[in-house]
Amino acid sequence: MDEPPPKRPCSSLSSLRGTATAAVHADKLAVEEESVPEWTFSTAEDVAPPLSLSTTFTAPSSGQGHIYSRISAPTRSRCETLLGNVEGTEEQPAHAVLYSSGLAAAFALFAHFLPKRVFISGGYHGTHQVLGQLQKISAGSRCKCEPLRGPEELASCLEAGDLIWLETPLNPSCDVANIKAYVAAAKSCPGVHVAVDGTFAPPPLQRPLLLGADAVMHATTKSLAGHSDVLGGAICVASAETADQLRKDRLALGSTPGNLEVWLLMRSLRTLHLRVRQQSATATLLAEWLDAARTDTSHALAGLIHAVHHPSLKSHKNHSVAVEQMPGGFGGCFALELVSEAAARALPGSLKLFGSATSLGGVESLIEWRRRWDPAISPLLLRVSIGLEDFDHLRADLLQGILRVSSEAK
Repeated sequence: MDEPPPKRPCSSLSSLRGTATAAVHADKLAVEEESVPEWTFSTAEDVAPPLSLSTTFTAPSSGQGHIYSRISAPTRSRCETLLGNVEGTEEQPAHAVLYSSGLAAAFALFAHFLPKRVFISGGYHGTHQVLGQLQKISAGSRCKCEPLRGPEELASCLEAGDLIWLETPLNPSCDVANIKAYVAAAKSCPGVHVAVDGTFAPPPLQRPLLLGADAVMHATTKSLAGHSDVLGGAICVASAETADQLRKDRLALGSTPGNLEVWLLMRSLRTLHLRVRQQSATATLLAEWLDAARTDTSHALAGLIHAVHHPSLKSHKNHSVAVEQMPGGFGGCFALELVSEAAARALPGSLKLFGSATSLGGVESLIEWRRRWDPAISPLLLRVSIGLEDFDHLRADLLQGILRVSSEAK
C-alpha cells in the first residue's frame, strides 16, 4: 500500500520551520537557497584554525576526503602537519601521528616494531608498564626488557629485531644518552631500530631524527601542549610510509585523540619555541644557583643540598654529550636532592609559586617528591619543572622553602 503524500513539501527551508527536521538541516538549506550568503558559515576567513568536532563526513564527489574521524579529521590532519614540520628540518623532514596519550603513543610504537628485545634504562615507569602489557599479550615472546648499556658494549650483543629505547634526558635524573652513538651501534646490526622518548627535550632543544633515530615519541601532555590542559601523545618519523602505517595501526588500536585536545595542542605549538627556550633558560639559571649554593660553605643553603642534576651543569656526567646533542637548550626540568628525606617530602608543600603536583612542561612551575610514584627513586630527590615565572621570584621561593623545611627537619 502506498504511503499518503506528505502534508507539506520538504524541499524548502520555509516548509521546515518549527520542525525537528529544521534543527538538523536548516543551516545547510539556508546556504543552498541563498537565504544567507555562502560565506556566512565558511571558515575560509578564520585567522585561528577552527575546531572541527564532527565525527563523520559527507562522501566527497571526488572520492578523496575525510570519511570518519577515527580515520582522519580536519583538525587532527592540520595539527599533525604542523607538528611534523616542527619536529623535522630541511635536512630531515618528519611526519607526525597523534595519539590519545603519551603511553598510547609508546604502545603504538612498540606494537609497530614488535621487538624481540627492548634495551631500556630506568626512566618513566609508565613505559615499563606498557612493555609489561605487551609481554603479557605475546606470552613473553616479545618486548623482553634488557638493561641499556653503553653503545660499544651494546653493539656486540645486538640481534635483528632488537629495539634500543632512549629516554633522553632521563626522567627524573636528567641523564643524557648519546643518540648518535646508539644509532651507530644499531647500524652495526641490520634489523635493529632506535626510538627516542623526547618528552624532556622537545624541539627546538633536541632533534633525534636528525641524529639518525628511527622514531621520536612525545607525551604531548607535557611541553608540546604546555598548559596542563591536554592529554595526548605523538610519534614522529622520517618516512611518510611509516607514518601511514602507524595511522592504520591507530585505527585498529582505537587510540585516536579527541578533537578538542588536538585543537588545544595546535594552539600551543604556535608558542612552543618561545616557551621551551625560556623554561630551559630559567631552569639552567636555577640549577647553576642551587649547585653553587651546594658547594659554597658561606651560602645560606650550605649543607642542605645533596645534589643537583641538570645537563647544563659542567659537573653533570653527560654534559659534553648534551652540549652537542641539545643545541637549543638543556630542558626545563631538573632534579634536586636535599640532605634529608623529611625535608624532601615537605618541600613541595612549603613553596608558594611552585605547585605541588606531578607532570611537567606547563607554564606554571611544579615540584614533586618523585618517590611518591616510583619506589626505585631516591627518597631525597625532587623533580622540578620550571614554568614561565621570573627567575628571581622562583629563586626566592626555593630559598625560603629549603631553609624552612630543613630547619623543621632537624
